Amino acid sequence: MNRDPVIETAGERREFFRVEDNVLLSWRKVAPDERGKAPEEHFGNSELFRLMRELRGIDAEHSSFLRTLTERNRELSSYLKSINRKLELIAHTLVALHQPAGTRQPEPVSMSEIGIAFEPADPPAVGSLLALEITLLPQHAAIATYGEVVANRTDKPERTVVNFIDLREGDRQTLARHLLQVQIAARRRRD
Repeated sequence: MNRDPVIETAGERREFFRVEDNVLLSWRKVAPDERGKAPEEHFGNSELFRLMRELRGIDAEHSSFLRTLTERNRELSSYLKSINRKLELIAHTLVALHQPAGTRQPEPVSMSEIGIAFEPADPPAVGSLLALEITLLPQHAAIATYGEVVANRTDKPERTVVNFIDLREGDRQTLARHLLQVQIAARRRRD
C-alpha cells in the first residue's frame, strides 16, 4: 500500500491511499469549454453510464433500510437481495454487450481518490483536460469524470498522472469503497 504525497486543497491537508489495480479505462482530450457537459457525454455510452450511476445511487439510498429489514425479516430481505442481484446481472450484461469482444482489456493503473496514473500509447501533454471513463472490476462500477494531466513520468512504468476534477460525490464514494476492497484483498494475499 502506497501513500500519495500530502495534497493541499482549499487549505486542507489530507493523505490519500494509492493502489495498483486493473480497470477498463477510456479517455479523450477535451477542450476546456466542453467541461460544461457531463463527462460521460464524450463517449458513445452516456446512457449506460447514467443507468449504472442511478442503480448505484438506489443501492446506496436503500442500504440502511435493507440492513434494518434483515434484522426484522430475513426471508423478505433475502428475496429483495436476490431481486437486486438479478438487476446487477442485467446491468453487467448490458455493459458486456456494449463492449465489442476484445476491444477493451483491463489495464494496470495506480489509483487514489484524487487521481489515476496509467500508461497511454500516446501520452497527452501536461495541462491537458481529459474526459475519463473508468470501469472498476470485477463489479463493473462505472465512473466518469474530468481530469487534468499533471505529469508524464519517464521512469518505469512510464505513466501519465491525472488529477480528478469535479469528481461527483457518488462516484467518489464508489471509488473509495473500491480502493478499500483492493487494499483488503492485497493484505489477504500478503498474509
